[in-house]
Amino acid sequence: MKHVTIFICAIFLATGLFAQEVDMKSKRGENILPKAGEFALGIDATPVLRYFGNLFNGTVGNTGAGTFNFIPTINNTAFTIYGKYYLDDQVAIRGSVRLGHTNLYDREFVTKNMTIPNPEAKVTDVMHTNATNVVIGGDYLMYRGKGRVQGYYGGGAFFNYNSRNVNYKYGNEMTAEFTTPSFYDFTADAEVAGSQRILSIHNNDDLGFSLRGVVGVEYFFAPKISIGGEMGLGFNISKEGGFVTTETWTGTGREVKTEEIAVDSFVGVDTFTSGSLFIMFHF
Repeated sequence: MKHVTIFICAIFLATGLFAQEVDMKSKRGENILPKAGEFALGIDATPVLRYFGNLFNGTVGNTGAGTFNFIPTINNTAFTIYGKYYLDDQVAIRGSVRLGHTNLYDREFVTKNMTIPNPEAKVTDVMHTNATNVVIGGDYLMYRGKGRVQGYYGGGAFFNYNSRNVNYKYGNEMTAEFTTPSFYDFTADAEVAGSQRILSIHNNDDLGFSLRGVVGVEYFFAPKISIGGEMGLGFNISKEGGFVTTETWTGTGREVKTEEIAVDSFVGVDTFTSGSLFIMFHF
């Protein structure tokens, strides 16, 4: 984070020192920088960088080797769309929508409960997570410099909504014979045994509002086409709650109970990384 801040500050300095030395028209006479009254559309650059990273380094750890996805799909949890309008040559308003969806299955083997124990016998426990993230917001941006490298600063407001549902399926049932069955604790990442365990967490909704300041840089590598990065520091207010369902062996039988999760509110200062890398097309 510190290195990125130093880099952005250096870009601002370079922009101010060398702005007058750059010819801002292409060889065909096209304007390289956008003008007042023009629009721009942008997308999250992360999928692009991952795609070319897979092509050139052959690392399968980069998301989706050989694939190129912009639309949120299973296990693809971050995608941002930008729209921008220039009020004048150096002032713009920008709106953004961040969409995310996660659908994950985590499977773990645990020891099967048997009257005659057999360490080799196993059953499977499954945790299914389904989560949705939506962020809508806008920024007021002011640009500095007349070269291909354009620094900017400004501020904005954002609303966010997060929903997470988690369901657990256990291979060992809770019965009168096995009142403390073995099961996998996905939080502790370990096999445990007990008379109470979570069956599901539903409607774990998080509503938030943020105000932030932002600083960034765009490089126009072609007429009206730029790639950029930014950082922000903001004030965040959020509120979350939901319901949790558990099963418990009471001594006489199995009891399933659903309880409301206490509403939790958070107020604080945080750094924002959404939209840290992007590609913009101006017209």
